[in-house]
Amino acid sequence: MEEFTEQEDGFADDDLLSPDEIKALKISDNRGEGNMSRSFLERDNFENELGIEVDDPFGEDFGDIHRHEIVSVIGEGDLVSRPVIMIYAYRLPSNKNFNHEKFLRYLMKTLDRVVDLDYTIVYFHYGLRSHNKPPLKWLVQTYQMLDRRYKKNLKALYLVHPTRFIRIAWKIFQPFISYKFERKVHYVNYVYELKTDLRVANLNIPQPILDHDDNLRSSQVQSSSASSSPVQPPRPTQQFDVSLEFILNHNPDCDIPPIVTDILDFLYEHGLDVEGIFRRSAEISTIRNLQNRINKGEKIDFLNDPEYKGRIQKAVIDASVLLKTFFRSMGEPVITNNLYGEVVRISNVEKEKKTEAIKAFVKKLPRENFVLLKVVSKFLTKVAENSKFRVGGVGPSTDLQQCG
Repeated sequence: MEEFTEQEDGFADDDLLSPDEIKALKISDNRGEGNMSRSFLERDNFENELGIEVDDPFGEDFGDIHRHEIVSVIGEGDLVSRPVIMIYAYRLPSNKNFNHEKFLRYLMKTLDRVVDLDYTIVYFHYGLRSHNKPPLKWLVQTYQMLDRRYKKNLKALYLVHPTRFIRIAWKIFQPFISYKFERKVHYVNYVYELKTDLRVANLNIPQPILDHDDNLRSSQVQSSSASSSPVQPPRPTQQFDVSLEFILNHNPDCDIPPIVTDILDFLYEHGLDVEGIFRRSAEISTIRNLQNRINKGEKIDFLNDPEYKGRIQKAVIDASVLLKTFFRSMGEPVITNNLYGEVVRISNVEKEKKTEAIKAFVKKLPRENFVLLKVVSKFLTKVAENSKFRVGGVGPSTDLQQCG
């Protein structure tokens, strides 16, 4: 499956999976939902799972679903005149009052029109936001619904304008997606890339998607122009926007990045009693200036620096924001992208067995990642303990917890 370029757009932060969503994804055997050895349509109660009335073989009225125009069928959409199913995420209504079970039945009925032919699905990810994002369990159910009859003649599934949500969701689904199906999935960063396989002019792609595509391509052109000059290698002193390995290679006497040590030393002494640590924001220009100074090898004195002298609360907030910024700039989380799926699976482990599962997981981390995670986790535990003694106190922000 092709790699995709992570889109920097208005949905980048909004379409991530929340911890609650991941926790809610319980693919367990106690109701047969996790039994992947039996196909979805072979299970005795598949009609009930879909909400289908068995006594009503003549179907139901999908007018309330159809009016949203989430799905369309193009009769001759690819280069050899095969049908193409188009799915538009931006047309999904609010998930608060949308009947996803009925939409699944509608999708199934739509696919039934072409399933006996070779066909293609094109999913346009643009517009998927927290307010209209389907439940993860529904996505699992949809994959299960696409039994062999549906997958057999599916020639390709194109994911257009993918973002981090796609990458994270893929990690969750990967353990039970067959290799044969995986080969049919293609990431598409820009609409013009579809032209190699599809008749794009015949697809009647909605204008909002085309406008979004134009904005992405314009940003890419500007970025390419700005970087047309020879790329300068990072400074040996750089600690932001470089990998953990790079930092430690250039600081051989350190077990963790020096910037993390400096910030934690300061916060241990001055930040534990500051309300709102890790939750309050800082000025972007200030944080960028701190990053530049640190990348040049400068050490920030949060007590005596002219910016902070006599302003301890501002120093604490800026230091905490700088720490979060550091983790975001590393390129991948401390737990590593490769092990992300295992973290998700641990959330489904029984409470009595969870400690052992976590111990087994951390043993798989590279040593430098393990050490950094241990140091930061120890500090966050201290912050959480202190928050209990403050009226209205709250623990560390989800943002920092997820950075690892």
